[in-house]
Amino acid sequence: MALPNLAVEADLSTRGVTPEFPGLADVMLAVASSVVRGAAGSPILETTSTVTLWGLDRSQWLDLPGHPVTAVSAVTHDGETLAVGDYKLANGRLWGSSQWGNGCEPLEVVVTMTHGLTEVPAHVIQLVCDLAIAGMSAAADGARNPNVIAEKIDDYAVTFAPGAEAVASAVELPKLTKAWLRSQFGGGGVGMVTHR
Repeated sequence: MALPNLAVEADLSTRGVTPEFPGLADVMLAVASSVVRGAAGSPILETTSTVTLWGLDRSQWLDLPGHPVTAVSAVTHDGETLAVGDYKLANGRLWGSSQWGNGCEPLEVVVTMTHGLTEVPAHVIQLVCDLAIAGMSAAADGARNPNVIAEKIDDYAVTFAPGAEAVASAVELPKLTKAWLRSQFGGGGVGMVTHR
């Protein structure tokens, strides 16, 4: 299932941006939304997902990804479907009446849950718009190396980003922004996610 963009063309218009090429805004908003979701490790907007987690220890608590988690509709533990009374959602964590792991080997826990926000926060819309604008600007400038920091014509010289600061795309997020998104939306620890 395709998830909706986290920002729309009207969001670009309110920021005074008009795309030069037809259809470019939709493409770049989709790319930027995908980059932000990937960094967050979560769809951000409310959706239903089935996640596969692993119970590794003898704890009765299991952290769920994709904050905020608002409902859990089904849980399968090591192949056995649990009754509703055998688990409970508490503050983004799943409590089980028995332990999720046995301490010897990881046990598979499959959870179907509703998670995410009903509305995209303003700061996420701004980030998606900023990335889309960077992508549209790069497209308008034509093909170029995103690692070129400065270029001088007279006595021709090119300055490239150092290796650790090199980027692959105009819509690449810095490490700190990725970490910020992941901490805010609770991505991580998921073996597999299926959105419905």
